[in-house]
Amino acid sequence: MEGANSRNEEQKPPRGPFVLSRLGWAYLLVSLCALLITLHTAGVPQRFFTFAHEALQGEAGGLKEEPGTHPRVAAADPQTPATHSSPQELKARETSGPPLARGQGQEKTKASTASSVEVLGDQVALLAVSSRNLNPMADFGSSDEVYYGDVQVEGVVLPEISPVPGVTFVETMIALLDHELNGRFLGWRPNDILIGRVTDNVNNFQLGVLEALRFTALRLKDSLTRMGEADSYDPDLEKALSHLMISPTRFMFPSAEKSYSDALKHLNKFVTKLESGQRSFYYRKDTLLSLLGTYKDLLGNVNKTLVASPVGWFETDDQFYYAKGVAHVYFEMLKVVRVGFETPLENTLYGIEVMDQMLHQLHRVEEMNPWYVMNSSLDGFFANHRANLNAPLSEVLHLMGVMGRL
Repeated sequence: MEGANSRNEEQKPPRGPFVLSRLGWAYLLVSLCALLITLHTAGVPQRFFTFAHEALQGEAGGLKEEPGTHPRVAAADPQTPATHSSPQELKARETSGPPLARGQGQEKTKASTASSVEVLGDQVALLAVSSRNLNPMADFGSSDEVYYGDVQVEGVVLPEISPVPGVTFVETMIALLDHELNGRFLGWRPNDILIGRVTDNVNNFQLGVLEALRFTALRLKDSLTRMGEADSYDPDLEKALSHLMISPTRFMFPSAEKSYSDALKHLNKFVTKLESGQRSFYYRKDTLLSLLGTYKDLLGNVNKTLVASPVGWFETDDQFYYAKGVAHVYFEMLKVVRVGFETPLENTLYGIEVMDQMLHQLHRVEEMNPWYVMNSSLDGFFANHRANLNAPLSEVLHLMGVMGRL
């Protein structure tokens, strides 16, 4: 018996100095997870990737164009440094602050130009307005900071828009789609038969951008550019919408890229019509509510997919980045809406405050960039990033409904 036990012991391979038991591996894994969580909480990964993102000229992130690169967007003043306003500067500018573009080219000076704080029920809407002349495309996906009294507020930079109604609105649509086709590394991904198969995060972000632009183009054609129900559709908008409806995975005859590029051409033709006075864009409350109602329909679908369960691990990140794409378009389009439709919003009780809250919540979505999209339980130790993303989007959905009842 003793001989048998001796033989069994001799047959076991000797343990090396770096061979760990199961308990040791479990302890090492838990320690590694704790380290990653600590680094993520401290913001180390975000700062690292922000530095890498800037070094690579923003290839992997949202749209960031250099001033003047878009043919229809006025360049920002290169001599104007990007500075933050101190409390003393705000106090000095209270009676001589810079104007906020309103679509009609009229100057508007307010004591609350730098920052406005309004109370809506039990919510506080904080909106920071940049005092610099900005390229409307220059701050896509970025944030700015201003000071309001003694409170530092992370806010939203509003663009300066063209004095011709609708021009900046359509140009923003053009810039968003053009970036996904030509500005992003490797261009349009959903129909790629090789690399696109492994870049599903970018693919689904682009699908979200496309779907939101389709809904925007539909409302642009049907209501924003028509005097009423008896007014005619613009042929270029009809053709642009038709080209946008081509399947995003179509490889040829025609390819998705070719079809969407044709849509951009027709949108550019429509901008020319707006500038020449051949067509009009209407800053009215009914057209604004029509746009928000359409956005609300799509966002309701996004909300449902984010809260649906169970969802597989391989579908979680797809839904997350699709929602990010939709929200990115909403954020950029509603910034233009906030400036262009300022008069109808001011004439609506709490209209400005509700719109500002929408932009604030969408800005929160823009800032969500997890290392790895997780699908843990809502009360689990690890994150559920779909639920995290859905929280501000649900508030935007609610506020769109509130705006329709004001």
